Amino acid sequence: MAFRTLQGTMSLLLLLAVCLHFMTENGTAAISIREKCECIKGNGSVRWRKITDYTIIPKDPLCNQVQIILQRPGQRVCLNPESKPGKKLQKCWKGIKFNTQKKKLCLKLMRKNGPKRPKKH
Repeated sequence: MAFRTLQGTMSLLLLLAVCLHFMTENGTAAISIREKCECIKGNGSVRWRKITDYTIIPKDPLCNQVQIILQRPGQRVCLNPESKPGKKLQKCWKGIKFNTQKKKLCLKLMRKNGPKRPKKH
């Protein structure tokens, strides 16, 4: 009689161990959503009047470059982080201490100090 209860307990523990194995196996597979860089190639210049928002993604183990994603109405554009406007935007972003409430200040600065048009004589 004692052998049957021990056998039943062992079977139950084995079943529980198998279930836990599969539950943790599936849980670890969904940890990393972004597996590579979102920006493969970035533009060197953009029209700042049409930019509504931006996101700066720092280097990480999955992507070894800074990514600057600019949002236009209905479109997302990548800005080259090594370009002059890319460096200015990163400097402003660091200057506001990565505060998302003050992101619009950097956009205003970029619109104001954007690319200069040649004067017509």
